[in-house]
Amino acid sequence: MKVIRITLSCLILFFSFWGNTQTKTAEYLAIINELNLQDMRHAMSSVGSHGLNPLGYWTTAMETAYQTGQNSVGGVFLRDMANQNYLRLLKDISIGTVDPVTMGKDVRLLRKEFLTPAQLRTLALAQAYKAWPLLEQLAPLHAPYISLKESLQKISAFCANNAWPVLPALKAELKMGTKNPQVTAIKTRLQQFGYKVTVDDTFDAATLAAVKDIQWLMRKTPDGVISPGGRTWLYLNKSCQDRLRQVRLDMEKLRWFPQVFEERFIFVNLAMSYFNMIDRVTPGAKTMSFRTINGRISRPSPMLKDKVVQVILNPFWVVPPTIFREDKVEDIRKLAPWEIDYYFDSHNYEVWNKDFTRRISPSSIDWQRLDAKHDADFYIRQKPHTGNALGIFKFMLTNSFAIYLHDTNQRELFAEPDRLISSGCVRVERPLDLAEYLLRGTQWTREVIERTVAKPGEVLNKDTPINLKQPVPVYMAFLTSHYDASGIIRFTEDSYGQDKRLIEKGVW
Repeated sequence: MKVIRITLSCLILFFSFWGNTQTKTAEYLAIINELNLQDMRHAMSSVGSHGLNPLGYWTTAMETAYQTGQNSVGGVFLRDMANQNYLRLLKDISIGTVDPVTMGKDVRLLRKEFLTPAQLRTLALAQAYKAWPLLEQLAPLHAPYISLKESLQKISAFCANNAWPVLPALKAELKMGTKNPQVTAIKTRLQQFGYKVTVDDTFDAATLAAVKDIQWLMRKTPDGVISPGGRTWLYLNKSCQDRLRQVRLDMEKLRWFPQVFEERFIFVNLAMSYFNMIDRVTPGAKTMSFRTINGRISRPSPMLKDKVVQVILNPFWVVPPTIFREDKVEDIRKLAPWEIDYYFDSHNYEVWNKDFTRRISPSSIDWQRLDAKHDADFYIRQKPHTGNALGIFKFMLTNSFAIYLHDTNQRELFAEPDRLISSGCVRVERPLDLAEYLLRGTQWTREVIERTVAKPGEVLNKDTPINLKQPVPVYMAFLTSHYDASGIIRFTEDSYGQDKRLIEKGVW
């Protein structure tokens, strides 16, 4: 009898949820039914400008029925089908066609909530029940999305006019000083990307600079040479439709974020390994851009929305469990018992219990018996100094994944084209500048910060955490396409495989 009661209770909850969903859908459709059908047809047919497939909403069969004056498509009233498809379009452009929760560990975003029926009615009323303006009001309005929308328009024009032909196969490498008819086709493609080159048959300095920029995007040490069938030639010869798809997939990812970004925010493009800070609040509209180092393929930095809440000068580094199990234990196992204490002292490492209330002698631990599949009951912590893995600056976020921004003791790595090499956190190229900016208006001037941080050869026993009065939003996204004020459309490789997963989920 108890089982029956539980089953009935579950059924009641299910039908209650189903009933509420049906009621809410009916409320949405009642609002949309007040829009003009021709206006909706135009909106659904034009949504390609937002990277969505128009035929997924206003189908060929619907267009045939509309043109021939038929009232139904496959037994469904044309108007009802249009209402349902337009509602789906509003949701897709607002929150995305794919639920980010289904994307895997490198996407740490929850799916946004769509407008309530009351909110949708208010918005529709404000737009005089016009289908396209209503659609535009629900699309993302932040700069990364708008810039990609512009690049989509540029590339779409080339595709529509068949102006993006297959490049001729190379018979010999092209490099500085080469004079060859094939250079003309290469320079035309570079010009389509937005590079400032004059189209002729000479591989000149402007061409060299553009080719090196592309090789940098490919995470390849630039040599300025285009080899037959090589990576640079393949980059240039990627089809127009493939480039369109890259931009569309990135626009889908950006729909997972809030529709509007704050007037001051940090945006990290994980695919490009680049940091941008925009501040429209501070007089003078400050911006800050520099390189980052972020997660390797096996330990990706996740897409997320967060905020910087604290700057820590001279941070301790608590070795994350993954790095501890996969890296440090193996290093220590190779040591003789009498070498263990010296190893820890020379690297300024300490061993602590999990509550950080008691230090443990490293040599008292049986490292050989530790199982990499299980957590140890202690932590390894590195003291603050310039050789600390976090450097001398740490920028704390609020997430529960132990992901944050920080300095590094290997600043020479910022000169490398392939910077997907960290264990998940994001290393920033100009930590002092960032710290100074975040702490402006406080006693922590640049001079005070420089006096406080550890000097070369100095090892400290305490850190200095400073809470921010105004946290700064942080957005991290893995975008393989980029367009900015330079007028150049740039692409990089899908190293994390996110684009591939989106394609498998049916994204156009």
